[in-house]
Amino acid sequence: MIKKITDIFKEKNKTFSFEFFPPKTPVGLENLYKTIKELSGLNPNFVSVTYGAGGSTRGATLDICREIQKRFGLTAMHHFTCVGHSQSELKVILALMRQNNIRNILALRGDPPKGVEKWEPAGDGFEYCYQLIDLIKNNHKDYFSIGVAGFPEGHINCPDKETDTKYLKIKMDHGGEFIVSQLFFDNAMYSEYLERLKKKNINARILPGILPITSYEGLIKFCNTCGATITQEVHDIFKPIQNDEEAVKKAGIEFAVKQCRDLLERGAPGLHFFTLNKVEPVKEIWKRLGL
Repeated sequence: MIKKITDIFKEKNKTFSFEFFPPKTPVGLENLYKTIKELSGLNPNFVSVTYGAGGSTRGATLDICREIQKRFGLTAMHHFTCVGHSQSELKVILALMRQNNIRNILALRGDPPKGVEKWEPAGDGFEYCYQLIDLIKNNHKDYFSIGVAGFPEGHINCPDKETDTKYLKIKMDHGGEFIVSQLFFDNAMYSEYLERLKKKNINARILPGILPITSYEGLIKFCNTCGATITQEVHDIFKPIQNDEEAVKKAGIEFAVKQCRDLLERGAPGLHFFTLNKVEPVKEIWKRLGL
């Protein structure tokens, strides 16, 4: 039986999980299932599947979550955004999730479709994540376990960290049950984030998001998009070797292992790995950590 992640938390003081994204081609999808099959042997506590900007991968996300649970017996968390959907569409998707035994949702406002500079919700659509959480709760009570995204540095569109914390508090008060963080490379940010949330009486489990570095150029582009800070330490390690793929991969594993060990020593309640749909380097990091 597929478990709710909140029930897994009751059984596990620490959880370890993987995140995947829906590929754009049939070949990519076939390779994804091969990746999941291999990583499933590591016995993660759950996995998650992302949702494209503007809901662009909504059908694929649901299909992949269903197949992960059916083929591999893993608990899958369906990323779910309100951008690009009417309320009636959101209700249909939720009903389909329930029909397919998907019991876990990462509720997000979501990113506008690519090329849209100024986004506004259409018709009866929602503008904020808490409204999506309300819809889930009002229509399905406690059937779903609901996680939300957290941003140790503050969301890229927030003017400051206090405003970001205020919005997170609203999401939690409306039914968010746990938090998966944006990637970061300075663990002090995570510790500071915990203290900041504690002051606002946000006491839910906060899972740190870990991105193993496999490309220096790709990292810069991604962090420019999401607003995560690349520390000077990361620049110093990876810039000199950026054209040596094997050296970058090795250094990325070393950095991630060091970061993960420190987070666990700081009391992190687990680790959530952004796999980029690759077996390596996550498998090697997992092995080195003794998980």
